Amino acid sequence: MSMTREQIRGRGFTLIELLTVIAIIAVLAAILFPVFSRVREKGRQTNCLSNLQQLGHASTLYSTDYNEFIVPWSITNPGTAPWSPPTGHENEPWPTVATWDISLQSYARNASILICRGNPNSHARTARAYSIAQYTQRPFTIAGSTVISIGGHRDSIPAPTKTVLLFEKGDNPPGAWGDALGQNVYQTHSSEGEAGYSQKMFHFDGKNFLFLDGHAKFYTDGQGPFHWMGAGGTGDDRGPGVCSYWGTVADGGDWPGVDD
Repeated sequence: MSMTREQIRGRGFTLIELLTVIAIIAVLAAILFPVFSRVREKGRQTNCLSNLQQLGHASTLYSTDYNEFIVPWSITNPGTAPWSPPTGHENEPWPTVATWDISLQSYARNASILICRGNPNSHARTARAYSIAQYTQRPFTIAGSTVISIGGHRDSIPAPTKTVLLFEKGDNPPGAWGDALGQNVYQTHSSEGEAGYSQKMFHFDGKNFLFLDGHAKFYTDGQGPFHWMGAGGTGDDRGPGVCSYWGTVADGGDWPGVDD
């Protein structure tokens, strides 16, 4: 017998039908959520890349005003030991310290470009997300001790298109002495055993880099600057590339040459 219209309206879903619908929704969610997450992170990565490009423009303007010298990573007052941190205040802004981002403020005019929402560290929403590569800072000697403190001259760097100026790293606020200078990039996901947050990828599978000539580029894990392993071992015993030494070619290109 055919059902009346009232009987059809009152029939509803069976338990099996409801469970089937729920299962389909769960499967679709499992498929789509990672996709949405990656799309969102790609947007963050693009935004952070734009931040670096703006910082690159600001650093170029700074160098133009200061006879082509690269912005110093940190200047302290008094200047008797400009490489020393403010004791007890290393990881916070301090009146006697002017880190590279403070020096660039009048050129960048937008403090928000120091923040990267893709920063995986604990203070992502407020942390300065970039460090200046130490090998752009020229060493000099005071009282018989070699220190690295002031930015080198741009003309002294042979390959500005391959020399990293800034890269993604940091969990301290803008103006903090800590994390202002970067010696290790850890552009790797492999398990060498390094502790700390500095080796984390900012965007799932890579990091953004700003080069001395002003261009910025994203590289996936295992590619780009400092992805190579150090010469001090084999396999997973080798450490990742560093950017510590002005003028020194080490571990496959610590100081990029024209032919590297």
